[in-house]
Amino acid sequence: MKPPMKNKHGFIKEGFDLKWIDRLFGKRQTSPSGITFDDLPEWLESRSKKISEEMGRDASSLYSEIREALSAIKENMTVLEEATPEGRFHLKMVKVAASNRDNMSKQVRMLLENINIPQATDIGAIMTFHENARQTLTVCLENMMKSYQYTKLVYFEESKELIAKVNALGRLLNQLIEPIDNKRNVLDALNIAKTTIQNIKNLTLDIGFNEKTIKESEEKIAILKKELKEKEKALDLLRESEPWKEYIKSREELISLETDARKKEDDLKGLILPLNKALSRLKQLSDSGRYTLAPEIKEGLNLCLSDQINVNPEFFIEFQKIVESGVLNLTTEKTNKILEQTKLVVASLDSLKLEYQALTEDIEKQKEKISGLKSADEEAGPPVFPFHPRPDRKSNGN
Repeated sequence: MKPPMKNKHGFIKEGFDLKWIDRLFGKRQTSPSGITFDDLPEWLESRSKKISEEMGRDASSLYSEIREALSAIKENMTVLEEATPEGRFHLKMVKVAASNRDNMSKQVRMLLENINIPQATDIGAIMTFHENARQTLTVCLENMMKSYQYTKLVYFEESKELIAKVNALGRLLNQLIEPIDNKRNVLDALNIAKTTIQNIKNLTLDIGFNEKTIKESEEKIAILKKELKEKEKALDLLRESEPWKEYIKSREELISLETDARKKEDDLKGLILPLNKALSRLKQLSDSGRYTLAPEIKEGLNLCLSDQINVNPEFFIEFQKIVESGVLNLTTEKTNKILEQTKLVVASLDSLKLEYQALTEDIEKQKEKISGLKSADEEAGPPVFPFHPRPDRKSNGN
């Protein structure tokens, strides 16, 4: 048997031998020797329609027989309801039989009300009707048989005939579904084939979309690679240029200046740090009102504790006098240490501040120089150690 031909994605594409279809669905006298994938849905639909029409004709005939069977059941129910006992029966037996006869009639009425023969004769309508009718009939028979055991003792022929008519309806329902059951494999195969074909079409569309996306991505990658190559070439030229070399040299000088400024700032803070406890003690006395400071001294005290870079060196001359007055209530040993450190601050702070200020000025000049270089505009990023010196608060000329 010739296998189906497939495209590059593995899906059926061109005409192929119909023997495998004929084996499943039955060979048609007029079937062509081959069929394309695009024509296959129409062929399957025509096959499904033909089977459905054949079953519809059979169902239409059985619908008429089912209507007649329902009519016969209704007539037999009336006969049972109107029947009178023949012979001699105990009164209690008659009452029990009559009660169960009423129950049989009730079940039959429910059966007649719930079985509605459809107008449509397609396979779906037939299967739905059969399923509902069979469930209704099964419940009806189960309940009728319970009552039949008692009804037949008095109304034997009438109740027996009614049961027979209901069973006859069941046989007609079986005949209705039998052709569908016989072709169940074919019908299932048709449905699976339709679903498979649709899935193949969906996958083909997805593949086409993905191929388009891949192609677009490849084009974008090629463009980006070209741009990257051009950028690398431009960067190589830039690195070999004199402006770039000048920029690198200037930036290294800037980094060195910023490092020196930080070190000088640390030295300045480290000079004042040993006095922090004494300074904090003085601030507590001032804040509590136990010791009054002049405004400029109070400002200098706050700067010592928060912004040592901008403190006026002359503050420590006043601070030395305060320590010597004994107002901080310190031991002689601590007083001597603080006075010694204060004298060191007085001797060194002014020169440290001048050195720090000179470095910050050099940093600003170097930044201006770098900003004027062409290569600085092409540098991808800020300096390695961005330095932001605090603005110097001028006090008493410092």
